[in-house]
Amino acid sequence: MFQAHENPSSPKPASGGQGDSTTSRRAAILVALFALTLSAAWAAQRSEATPTPTGPVVVKASQAGIHFSGQLDRSSVLESGDGIVKMELVLGADPREAVGGLQVPTDLVVILDRSGSMQGEPMAHAKASVRELISQLADGDRLAVVTYSAGAELAIPLSRANGEARERWNHAVDAIAVGGGTNMARGLDLATQTVSGQREAGRSVRLILLSDGHANQGDHSREGLRARAARAIAGEYVLSTVGVGHGFDESLMTALADAGTGNFYYVQRGGDLAKVFAGEFASARETVASALAVAINTAPGVQVVDAAGYPLERNGSRVLFRPGSLFAGQERRIWLTLRAPTDHLGELDLGDFSLAFSEAGERRVISFDSSPRLTCVRDETDYYASMDDDAWARSVIEDEYNELKQRVSGAIQAGKEDVAKAAISSFRAKQSAINVHVKSKDVEEQLGELRHFESEVDAAFAPSASRAARSAASKKLQAEGYDGRRAGAKY
Repeated sequence: MFQAHENPSSPKPASGGQGDSTTSRRAAILVALFALTLSAAWAAQRSEATPTPTGPVVVKASQAGIHFSGQLDRSSVLESGDGIVKMELVLGADPREAVGGLQVPTDLVVILDRSGSMQGEPMAHAKASVRELISQLADGDRLAVVTYSAGAELAIPLSRANGEARERWNHAVDAIAVGGGTNMARGLDLATQTVSGQREAGRSVRLILLSDGHANQGDHSREGLRARAARAIAGEYVLSTVGVGHGFDESLMTALADAGTGNFYYVQRGGDLAKVFAGEFASARETVASALAVAINTAPGVQVVDAAGYPLERNGSRVLFRPGSLFAGQERRIWLTLRAPTDHLGELDLGDFSLAFSEAGERRVISFDSSPRLTCVRDETDYYASMDDDAWARSVIEDEYNELKQRVSGAIQAGKEDVAKAAISSFRAKQSAINVHVKSKDVEEQLGELRHFESEVDAAFAPSASRAARSAASKKLQAEGYDGRRAGAKY
């Protein structure tokens, strides 16, 4: 480093002379060198604290023909920001050909609402659908039909399919009569007792609950019905729900399907019911992994916010959700929403991710090969550069837009127009602000479709809209949002 020395006894040059010019040049050099030194030190410190974000973050695992992977929609979070990051989880199974044309012996239990509101066309379609299901069962598959109104009865006790049984079952279906209230709790209780009392190893078990109205007798509390549906977890079976027409409670039926680790269906026309039964039967008989459980052991400061609406079970830093089962060739995509800490710069782990499942009577666990990592950065340019444009666009279109549909459905069901419109406005503002930087054409098109969405909401709340029309709009949005967030869940 240069140093300038001045001799006090030497005469000072006149202002503007050669000595003054030399001194100025030396001072300028000192300042420049000092600035370069500081700049290099700051760059080294910044580089050490906040490494440049890497490319797409992908983690994988595979075992026994079951595949589990995750991809982040960004590789960094912004210092002092909200810390939100999305991860697309993919749960898949080898195709049918790889497992030798699998056909698992299956137990199907149909839990059929026969209350007074099912009179006429609804019950006629339900009976026709059950008869169609009976014709599809292979010898050795088992069927039970539980009917419920004020109480519950076994119209068809759980028994094996054969020629004689099919004829007997069809007569029993024809004899089902309607009348009375809707004691859904009794129907669920009897179905659970039937399955638990005659369980056989190596069989795939699926319950299908059908209703066209609100539970109004017995224990019709949301908590009580959800607890009954959740018995599927301990029993390692699946409970799916079907809402028929415009009279059922869509938020309850989706909650019961989630608690039972199954699917929810909205059937506007009774003729579509046969397709639902056929799809549930096909997925049950081709099951290769059951009782799926995704567990996240979060790193310090990391939170699990949401998993496509599945109920989250929390125990300290461990969070778990249960997406049901996998059939051969199935690929399920579930968006996980995480919140990472943003109070300090640098790299951070999100935690350990694993998938547990039952296969051929054994419990197996597979885990990601590494913990997905993020970088907390200060510079917005670095932050937006770390976005995986395609993954972010998919998270908006597949998860957040469909979650918006579900929220708006709830607002329509509750008659809260201001809440519905505020949710749409908030979604538009949030995604538009990000897309200024990402510039995704797919998201831009999705935002453009909000105008059509808003017109649907306006129509639902119009003074001339009937109660049935409003109910249909709510159910349609709930079903679309539910299926959109759980891509690949149905057969």
